[in-house]
Amino acid sequence: MAWTVDWRKVRLGQRLQALLPVFLLGTLALFTYWLVQNSPILSEQAGEAKPSAKPNAYFHRFRLIGLGPSGDWDLQLTGARAMHRADIERYDIEEPQLFKRDAQTGVQTEGRAQKGQVNESGTQVQLFGNAIIHRPAYKGVDGTTNKAFEIRSDYLLLDDHRHALETNRPVTLTQGQDRFSAERMLALQKEGKLELDGRVRGTLVPPPQTPAGKDQ
Repeated sequence: MAWTVDWRKVRLGQRLQALLPVFLLGTLALFTYWLVQNSPILSEQAGEAKPSAKPNAYFHRFRLIGLGPSGDWDLQLTGARAMHRADIERYDIEEPQLFKRDAQTGVQTEGRAQKGQVNESGTQVQLFGNAIIHRPAYKGVDGTTNKAFEIRSDYLLLDDHRHALETNRPVTLTQGQDRFSAERMLALQKEGKLELDGRVRGTLVPPPQTPAGKDQ
């Protein structure tokens, strides 16, 4: 069974677009640029005809911080360990944690997993093992309360070329008390489409009723 929605027309999807892959990919593109600039080993071996299959660079207990126009941080990436594989043009990261802070509201969106894989351009990210994207509840600049939002799966693939977030493993999406689960998921940011496939289950909790006689 496949279930497809235009998230611009349903409550569950209204907050999903802000979580899709821009904040993670922006952080990881910055990360890969920093690695190349700060590792003479990677620069020296870039022109090798037959790159070795062995890792050629390691980074331990690192924290990468990106600053916004105001001078405050807006992107962070931390990890227990990272290594570079030149033969497959990939970085492997243990215990990656990624943070994106909104300059206007201060709310922090977080992505984390047990392991991560990033291509050298930072345009494709794979998260393995208890992969979670989470944004807490917060008040917008207009005073509107926005519910907490979370995507949870054992595997998440973020693809910047397609502006897509997908998984072929069981996934759960939660916004406030609303909850959906499926066996597979594909979210396309540009098209505004969310597809849940396989055994799909969902619970939508109605908003509280406004007492009679009170303004809405």
